[in-house]
Amino acid sequence: MDQDLEKYIQRFLSANESLRRKIGIEHRSLMEKNGTGMTRPQFFMLHIIKEHGPCKITQLAERLEVKPSAITVMIDRLVLSKLVMRTQDPNDRRVVLVELTEEGENELEKARDFSKQIISRYFSRLDSDELAQFVHTFEKIVRISNENSTSGG
Repeated sequence: MDQDLEKYIQRFLSANESLRRKIGIEHRSLMEKNGTGMTRPQFFMLHIIKEHGPCKITQLAERLEVKPSAITVMIDRLVLSKLVMRTQDPNDRRVVLVELTEEGENELEKARDFSKQIISRYFSRLDSDELAQFVHTFEKIVRISNENSTSGG
């Protein structure tokens, strides 16, 4: 591997982990202050369900890259909190689907607003060219990662 590439990878990994932790701490703090006990993994699960519609537990596990048993525990908590509900698949009554409740949609929207508040504080300190280039590059990396995941590489 090229030495310059190795340096950029190390810098990226360090910066990414630092920012991920910082945003996670700020997000958790905002959610606690505003009366929601939702965790980041629960936030991501609600986001996935909202994005893809009613999902099987196995689909959620694949998307979150965890075992179905871990998803079941998280779903149980979200059902108790009335953020999601289990329903039967109308095409196959043996299949259980998980979908957002109205309360779940509201809590997800609140959590998204908290994320936007936090990220806007960082993005607002970039000029428009820096911001455009950053987002463009980030989206390009996502496209590359999607190409790699669909081609098995």
